Amino acid sequence: MDPWQTLTTDYEQRRAREDSLDQLMEWDAQRSLIGPVEGRTILDVGCGNGGKAIELVQDHGAASVVGVDIGAQFLTPPAGVDVAFHSADLSALDELHTLQGRRFDVVLFLQSLAYARDRVRTLRAVRSLMTDGGVLVVSMAHPIRYAVERSERDGTGIGDAYHAVGPYSYPSRWNPHKQAWLSQYVGIIIFRARPA
Repeated sequence: MDPWQTLTTDYEQRRAREDSLDQLMEWDAQRSLIGPVEGRTILDVGCGNGGKAIELVQDHGAASVVGVDIGAQFLTPPAGVDVAFHSADLSALDELHTLQGRRFDVVLFLQSLAYARDRVRTLRAVRSLMTDGGVLVVSMAHPIRYAVERSERDGTGIGDAYHAVGPYSYPSRWNPHKQAWLSQYVGIIIFRARPA
């Protein structure tokens, strides 16, 4: 199986759990920063299966959402919900013909911008797709959260853990001490910007 397909499948299964960070707090925090979307057009870059894109139209009144994800394991939007999905690499948005000439009021990178090979290129492409007064919302996992856990696992200093390279997976320790784990390790960075 393609590595992106595997990542997408795994991520969506974990995100859908009631005790996932996304269900417990990230989506609420992201929605708060996105703000009102009624009547607005949205580009969701790295949209996963598109569940949030569908929700933004169906439950929050967005005019339309275009979702882009390399995994291409999209949900089918209900009839009358103006959501379109495109399988593409977020690192090459400027090459995605279906976006050329389009403009969006809100552009979202919800835990996805870190996957861009060239973030500057990706952000430049997105800027060209935004309306005047458009809003960019980016959320990313705070890197110190992983450094603390790696430090404890390896018995090293946080600085060494923060700058460590190489593959690493984080074991889930949600139960039975979920709240203590959340209090210690949770952290996301979310910002909202209006490009000049």
